[in-house]
Amino acid sequence: MLRVGLTGGIACGKSHVLRRLRAAGLGTLDLDHVAHDVMAPGGAAYDDVVRSFGPGILGPDGVIDRRVLGEVVFKDAAARTRLNALVHPRVREEEGRRAAALRAGGATVIVSDAALLVEAGVHLRFDRLVVVHCPPAEQRERLVQRDGLSAPAAEARVSAQMPIEEKRRFGHFEVDTSGSLADTDRQSDALAARLAALAASTPEPLRIAPSRALGSLVHGPAAGPRGLHPSLVLADIVAAGGPEMERLARLLSPPAAGPWYRAAASDAPGVGPDALAAPLALWALARGGRDPDFLAAAAASTARLTHADRAAIAGAVLYALALADTLASGRTPPGADAIAEWTTLAARWGDAPPPAAIVALVEGRAGSRGPALEGAAEGVDPAAASPELRGLVLALAPPAA
Repeated sequence: MLRVGLTGGIACGKSHVLRRLRAAGLGTLDLDHVAHDVMAPGGAAYDDVVRSFGPGILGPDGVIDRRVLGEVVFKDAAARTRLNALVHPRVREEEGRRAAALRAGGATVIVSDAALLVEAGVHLRFDRLVVVHCPPAEQRERLVQRDGLSAPAAEARVSAQMPIEEKRRFGHFEVDTSGSLADTDRQSDALAARLAALAASTPEPLRIAPSRALGSLVHGPAAGPRGLHPSLVLADIVAAGGPEMERLARLLSPPAAGPWYRAAASDAPGVGPDALAAPLALWALARGGRDPDFLAAAAASTARLTHADRAAIAGAVLYALALADTLASGRTPPGADAIAEWTTLAARWGDAPPPAAIVALVEGRAGSRGPALEGAAEGVDPAAASPELRGLVLALAPPAA
């Protein structure tokens, strides 16, 4: 089954695209509706939200007035964080139940619509991410016409969100809704066909030999950028079930002062983001097999926690792709066609070509392919690793049959 996240800016037309995908036969979930349900009287989050924000958020019928609550959290970042901590886990639980029901009903693609997947740093829960977008001026105009907001209020709502051009960098696919409804429908129908085709060829999770998995970590770098050491990232991935950007941002040194996608330093000397290739490649292979497009998105997102330099981000993607190939096949070095494909993918996700030094490592022209790649190819006696590291690897990648 292919899990797809659908996101975009306010008033960009996500709901219309979701309806079109549903009409094409895909399973769909509107996570805003799920949040509505868990916050309704008797819902899993209702009591906690009322206790935290007080009876002033309730209407005469005892239902949480989402407009009143929205005004509170819109003006107060701490309140917004508190609300998310109460509601998001319950939404995820309910989403899981509903997705399981859709799968039992025969769905091979499930699309979950949520506005803040990237902002919340949970977009890597999905195999693919679709970003629905239109120009900010059109967002503002739609808010005025659709919701009756004043022009300044519409501007405030758009400005409070992650810029749509920045969000587009995280998407595997895009739907541009700035044209006619017919044009949006054509794009949505084409997207539905592509997602259905992808679902028909979804790879199986891989069971990596612990000796190779440990080799990539034991021989790879011990330190990571901004305190995100590979072993620390691996432990958090195991604990959370995958890399979640807000969680990882809290592990940065110094800690991130704002949203995770603003945590990167414009000049980040020292260890590069490619140092985190091993935990990401191991997790991606154990989760969904050899899926370069998925791993590239994960490596790029994690690199953006610490580095703003586009070439460094591309280098992290390239090295992660090469490491995943070595972990899966033991092949070193890979063929020229594979390297060319990875380099193109890395440049797409980094918005720049990867550094020549990383390309040389991957091609084997640097005398060594780097300790993580060499360790993944040669493996290591599990006794050479700490019990903690062995436990993490076994939790993530059980022994091959």
